[in-house]
Amino acid sequence: MGDFSKFKPICVELLKTPSLEKLAKLKLLVIETETESIKQLQEYVLFPLFIIISNEELRNEKTFCAACNCVQEVCRKSTLNVYKIFSDFLLQFLLVVHCVNPTESTILWSEEVKLASIESLLALLRSASSDVILELLSETNRPQLGHLVFTLLKVAANEELKELRLSALNTLMELSCIPTTVIGSSLAGFFPGTCTHMLKIINGSIKQSHILTKRAVEVFSSWIRIILNNSRFENAGKSGTEWLQQTRTNLHLLFEKIMKNPDMHWKVKIGITSLVSEVLEECSVTLEPSLPLLIKKLVQLTADECLEVQEAAKERITVLSHSQTNFDAAVRQNLYDIVTCLPRIVTQGITHDQLVVLQELQGHLTLLGPRLEQSLIFSGLRQRLFKGLLISATLEPTKVIESDEPFNLQYLRENRVVSLFAACSLTIGRYGNLADTSDYLLDVVRQKDSFDKESVYVMNLVLKGAKLDPTAFTTVIKEYSTCLTHLTTESKTDIIVGHLMLLVIGELAVRMGKDFSPLLITALKPCLEKAGNPEFCEVGIRSLQRMAEALQLSTVSQLLEENADYYAPQLSYQLQNIVRYPRAIDLLRALLMLSDIRMDYWLERMVQHALKGLDKNHSLRALPYVQVFELYAKAALKAKPAGPDCAKPLSKGEAISVEEVARRIADYKANIKLTETFSEANDEDDAEEAEEIMEAEVEQVTDVISPPPQVNIVADILDRCTKILPQCEEEQLYAALMKTICLSVEVLSSHEDVFLPKVHKLWEPLKNQLLGTSHLKQKQALEVFLSLVRCCPDFIRHRAVREVVPKLVTFLQNQANASRGRSSRAHIASQAYKLQKSALSAMGTIVEFLDPPVLEVVRIVQAISLYLSNKQVSELQNLAKENLIAIAKYHSGSVWLILHSMIAKRTFVRPGFCPIEVGTVDENSEFKSNAEELAKQLYPLIWT
Repeated sequence: MGDFSKFKPICVELLKTPSLEKLAKLKLLVIETETESIKQLQEYVLFPLFIIISNEELRNEKTFCAACNCVQEVCRKSTLNVYKIFSDFLLQFLLVVHCVNPTESTILWSEEVKLASIESLLALLRSASSDVILELLSETNRPQLGHLVFTLLKVAANEELKELRLSALNTLMELSCIPTTVIGSSLAGFFPGTCTHMLKIINGSIKQSHILTKRAVEVFSSWIRIILNNSRFENAGKSGTEWLQQTRTNLHLLFEKIMKNPDMHWKVKIGITSLVSEVLEECSVTLEPSLPLLIKKLVQLTADECLEVQEAAKERITVLSHSQTNFDAAVRQNLYDIVTCLPRIVTQGITHDQLVVLQELQGHLTLLGPRLEQSLIFSGLRQRLFKGLLISATLEPTKVIESDEPFNLQYLRENRVVSLFAACSLTIGRYGNLADTSDYLLDVVRQKDSFDKESVYVMNLVLKGAKLDPTAFTTVIKEYSTCLTHLTTESKTDIIVGHLMLLVIGELAVRMGKDFSPLLITALKPCLEKAGNPEFCEVGIRSLQRMAEALQLSTVSQLLEENADYYAPQLSYQLQNIVRYPRAIDLLRALLMLSDIRMDYWLERMVQHALKGLDKNHSLRALPYVQVFELYAKAALKAKPAGPDCAKPLSKGEAISVEEVARRIADYKANIKLTETFSEANDEDDAEEAEEIMEAEVEQVTDVISPPPQVNIVADILDRCTKILPQCEEEQLYAALMKTICLSVEVLSSHEDVFLPKVHKLWEPLKNQLLGTSHLKQKQALEVFLSLVRCCPDFIRHRAVREVVPKLVTFLQNQANASRGRSSRAHIASQAYKLQKSALSAMGTIVEFLDPPVLEVVRIVQAISLYLSNKQVSELQNLAKENLIAIAKYHSGSVWLILHSMIAKRTFVRPGFCPIEVGTVDENSEFKSNAEELAKQLYPLIWT
């Protein structure tokens, strides 16, 4: 009674003279009063409010809004159990919103009044009891329900005030969320009109608030799921089936219009992802014809330009892939269309189109999830899918020499596209049947199909996504190991296939771990063989490292040592028959490079056999033998025996002891005598006498240390290579010869008594190659010449300065004119340019070690200075600067003179000295900038 006594005065006063102050006081009382009291006094409090709201004489705009606020407060704190009260208020609010008197609209029925009415309707619905709601949804009150629905739809679609439209949509949402089983059938009759108005809002003006559009999408989704829920039509009769057929046909057209809207805000798109996923979950049967369209839109949103939309769509797809709802038929339909057009779109090379189609493919594969394999069985979908992937992954040999990989994707150029293609393949591996997938891709390789390299590429990606499957992994490793033994370096396709197979074997080994151990006998030898081949070296070593990691071994060397029984017997046999088994060289090369196994016995027997074989076969089948020599020289260089060094020139500023000076003088005198002796020997008889004299002189000058057996073998190797060199025409054999000679020179350089006679024999053939016409052979011969320059400068000084250096200087002078102003890729890739670069780089070394006469140094400096032109390739300019800096350490005056003849004309004045005028009068000289930069760097005191 206490609470009643508080409300009675204010309620009586409101009935007599309503005012804003009294309504505000009533609202405050309602807020302050306990909920239980409000429930008891509900009808008493609502009565005066109803009189004010329904009586046009008592109300104005402000009192109406204040009364609505009071009604809302009462509804928040109590439940409406009397349908008559609910109905009376509902009707009054609807009449205010819908039945507007044109003469009074600007006074009473403003947007604020309508907003207060709609918010009051929402409060009434939220506070109504279940009995009241059931009464509203009953057949007898259908007109009132229709009045409510269409009034709200009209307000949401046609009013201008955003808050008013949002409030109407919120009320429609509240109506669809009523927890009762009859709500769907009660609202079904209003569904066509609802769809029309929702389409108008969702596809409204671009100026329309995205908040409003997003809320309309949410309301639309809720109504669809309430009315077209699968459970409602499980036992539908004929009339229900006909209604459903007609409704979903019209709804499909509406979906098409919504999904094609290009002006959606990104937040609206997020709402669309929710609509699609919710409809797929709850209406997959009733809306089956629209599922392909909805799924396609959801997948397309995963490639949206907005990151938030992408994440939302991907999250929805992930959730759907694990749901129990069966929409596989719709996904298969889309997937079939996608993989059919995939090759055409990818081969057109348009990045945007490639991204779209691959994103759609990835989304559909993810949607199928664990059910992917079941779908691939239908209608040859597997063959069509993998054919599309193989065409998309078309590989071509790389055109960039510096590239790490020997191949490029022909059509997929952008990194984003490549990543997306990889994601599709990973998804197939994750959800598909790995045995069936690997069988299909292995068949492509077995049949030597035109897509064999693409098959291995796709296989690598599929296996990365697959779970551990020892059976399938074992099949792939065995198949690829067998294929590796048949690949050659003559085919670019074989090189690409070999690289990819080695990668696959290495990755599978790591994933199998200790289970890989039984497969080691199958995979080790092919991988080791490829690791010794220059074309496969890097990837072969990487594969071996992965094997060692799989078997928990610290190094590849340990792997090879512990498993030598797998390859040693066969290798021994093949090395004895090297001409029949030339690939044994690759295997041995890899062992020398990667292991610490002592192979002296093998190598020495091989070399002796090769020396005899080479004497019989001469140059016709010399390549395998020369490769054996090269390997032995490499092994000997690894463990280079100690011995007396050849005399080397002293660098300026080098600290050296008196004993070292005396020793070097003695070595220098010995070398001079040997040089004079060899210079007098012009024919073979004289050469033999010179060798005898040399041996006698050397014995007198110094004590000779008996060379180890390896040195004698390398000396024999160098002899054979020297004999073959003049008649060598084949490029591969010539390259192997030059490498072997260079290695032999390094090994023998510590043993002058053995080394210098071999250099004398080598000089003429090497000089002829240096002065030949083939730029490739000249470049390789120049490398050997530089090795001699470093190892025995005194011994070859006179002949080198007289016979070779002038030719190199002339070549650089001629090439300076040829390369001036030419920077094309074709020119830089030419052998002439590569030789030019090597010769230019060698000048500093030649001056440092050979110490030519001053006039010859001046010619060298003049030739190098031609490359200071700013019209030369920048790489050549930098090399010229580096070499002039190196030469300036020994011949500063010559470099100073040349540089100061190229700088801009100027006069140097120093106290006590006559002025010196230097430089060129040509202000636009192409040499000026580089010459001045170098002069300032080398002679800073003069320039300051």
